[in-house]
Amino acid sequence: MFTNFGWIVEAKLKEGELENFKAVMNSQVNRALNEKGTLNYQYYLSDAGDILVYERFADADASHEHIENWDAHAERWISAAEPTRMLHLGDLPDDVRERHASLAPTWLKPLAGFAREEYEGSLIENGNDTSFENFGWIVEAKLNQGQFEAFKEVINSQVARAKTEEGTLNYQYYLSDEGDILVYERFRDLEASFIHIENWNDHAERWIAAATPTRMVHLGDLPQELREMHASLSPLLLKPLGGFAK
Repeated sequence: MFTNFGWIVEAKLKEGELENFKAVMNSQVNRALNEKGTLNYQYYLSDAGDILVYERFADADASHEHIENWDAHAERWISAAEPTRMLHLGDLPDDVRERHASLAPTWLKPLAGFAREEYEGSLIENGNDTSFENFGWIVEAKLNQGQFEAFKEVINSQVARAKTEEGTLNYQYYLSDEGDILVYERFRDLEASFIHIENWNDHAERWIAAATPTRMVHLGDLPQELREMHASLSPLLLKPLGGFAK
């Protein structure tokens, strides 16, 4: 099992606002680099203007500090992009949840998995801008009725095998009270992601019998050969735009 304090924000870039959005994003990121408890602050963008922000913090106090960063940028941010969805990831306290109440975030709590925290970050500095590389994806699904125990059994088998995969850095299952499933997966490199896909292939039939996949998002500038391996789920491709992972 793992602990997590964080969230995902999704938005749609407004027409003609890319440069304005990048300006406010870079201002936020530069400030967040000085927040000791902000571990991941990663912006992704699709070719069609879909935005995803992955945010992770050391603890609840660090998340409050970061929210103040957002408050100072919120007006400019929203003028350039329209928020569409928010997901809370982890056992977040009520005072954090209340600060995002206007976005009615879906709350997903850790179910199974791990994070290899000792792996070094992927920060790339380019003048006053920062970016990062990423090999990974998010899978979303809905738990099938009466299949909770069967689902736990298959994911526990997957997680046990993934722990033997040295290049699998994050393999984290979340579940909401309503049966919404989110899986966050991150890998050291392309080779590691291919090894992990073999894990999925060996479990796929049992997994899909217990839960119905609803969405997949590829996170990173992933090559076509990997994208084709997930073609049946028509994954949205979001490439790094700015931010960091410590």
